[in-house]
Amino acid sequence: MKKKFSIVNAALILLSFLIISPVMGQRKRGERDAGESLITQDQINKIAELVRPIKEQLEKQLSNDENYKAYVNDINELNAARSFDEKSSMTKKINEKYSTYFQKIWAAANVDEKAYQLKIRSVFPPDLNDLIKFESFLVFTLIKSEVPPAPPPTEALPPDKCIDVCSMIAGEITGTSGLIAGGGGAYGNCYVRTNAWSAVFGGNNTIFGYLRNTITIPGTFPSDSRKLRVKKTWELAQEATTFAVLGGGYAETRARVYTSSEYMLVYSPVIFGSHSIKLKTMSLNYLLEKKDVANSTFVTSANTFSVFVSGNWSYSSCNSIKWSICEEK
Repeated sequence: MKKKFSIVNAALILLSFLIISPVMGQRKRGERDAGESLITQDQINKIAELVRPIKEQLEKQLSNDENYKAYVNDINELNAARSFDEKSSMTKKINEKYSTYFQKIWAAANVDEKAYQLKIRSVFPPDLNDLIKFESFLVFTLIKSEVPPAPPPTEALPPDKCIDVCSMIAGEITGTSGLIAGGGGAYGNCYVRTNAWSAVFGGNNTIFGYLRNTITIPGTFPSDSRKLRVKKTWELAQEATTFAVLGGGYAETRARVYTSSEYMLVYSPVIFGSHSIKLKTMSLNYLLEKKDVANSTFVTSANTFSVFVSGNWSYSSCNSIKWSICEEK
């Protein structure tokens, strides 16, 4: 008689491999600095170990459930979609179709959510665990915003000494993908966008979008001790979606503009998932030494990671950018 090879058995084998293996698709050093994840491999492993008893229990409930099989098929279709408009539409449909079903499954499992929430929070340092917000199924979001204060105003030179940076930009889309994962992006005058998705175990996928200025010193401005005042406004859009198939996964996005950073992570450690959107009008005003003018950039990143099988996708963009650099007196 053949031994049954369940979803959870497969997940545990793959989890063991995950714990002793490095994350696939490591980022280059410069990209790591530009879009550092706030969740580590060690934390992923600890969360997976914490929720293992729930996974084993749910596998018994769901192994022969036709609705669950339909859910798995729909997640496979979500992963097969390459258009992010299509992914967004399918995400909405999956949420509407299965929310009530999974609420009933979760209630029957009788999970002590408060106890597990405390355990999961303990995995993170204090400055992050206070930012975690839990939903049903132990799904959680982590949103962190860092915006430096503007420097005091000083008298600027006449307008002809100001540069509209959007007329002189350069861009780049780069990153790495793991197994059954991908993404892309676009940039132009004056926007930058990145997106990423992953579907199965080891699907670590990070995509970066860069928007840089092409100012030269000397050249655009003379090489002297005067400072540069940088002013930027833009429309930020971030989306992150994750659906676990008894395996877990997360999606995260970040937009970094000089010393400001907008970060969002959605993590589904057990079953089902969540979809989070952040829309925000941003502005930034700061001073630079002329030698540091290359630091005036926009960087967006989208990252996903799958533990066993899940459906994850994320998107980050800076649109309608207005970007000027002026010499200070």
